[in-house]
Amino acid sequence: MIQAAVRRALLSLSLLLPIMPAWAADTPTPTPPAPFAKLVPAAFPNGLKLVDLARVREGGPPWRMVEIPAQQEGAPSRQEKVSIADGVRAMYAFPETQYFTNTKVEFSVPGHYAQDKATVLDALTHACARMKAHVDEYVGTHPDVRAKLERVVAKGKDYVTYETGSVQGHDYALCTQNALNLSGSVPAMLHIFVPQREVIVTAYLLQQKQSKFQTIDEFLTMEREFIDGYAEFLRRP
Repeated sequence: MIQAAVRRALLSLSLLLPIMPAWAADTPTPTPPAPFAKLVPAAFPNGLKLVDLARVREGGPPWRMVEIPAQQEGAPSRQEKVSIADGVRAMYAFPETQYFTNTKVEFSVPGHYAQDKATVLDALTHACARMKAHVDEYVGTHPDVRAKLERVVAKGKDYVTYETGSVQGHDYALCTQNALNLSGSVPAMLHIFVPQREVIVTAYLLQQKQSKFQTIDEFLTMEREFIDGYAEFLRRP
């Protein structure tokens, strides 16, 4: 099926997550450490809430490796470093559901922000383009799969889309699968850029067994609410 056809394209987008119970409405909200107080929202207007928080680079090297898929089939991918001076992993969930986002908030090492931004954009652009090409090719040669997908894909959308824009003065880049269960449990990946602080926010939007959304339209609405809500939080003085 499509899952096998696009597996290689998803290597740089996928992540292993523990199976977690649904989060109760009264789950205590973690307090971000001082450097992240104005970078990690505690909650969103739609009820999404910060439920878990951890430092990502205690004692580790000041970088992480990013895989950039090759555009040509069979060609090797390349590995690039993205600097990390400090960072946290923030997990968000709606009440009585499992995680909706796994979000990393990372300060670049001084002098490396511009290159870090270029690197993560390059990785997301290539991975999204390769995923789209694989899905389009597979669906194009399997009319039965195409017929099934046409009933569930978001109206007016391609199966996979790449989007860039700016909200509240913050640039973002987004790769979205516009049909649920298209491939894997990460239907969208997002970068939001905070140049004033030399920070990159990376969010994996998740589909889990206990998700708040049931349709692709509901997911896309929550995706947009997350982008707009995060940008609005970053705009605050």
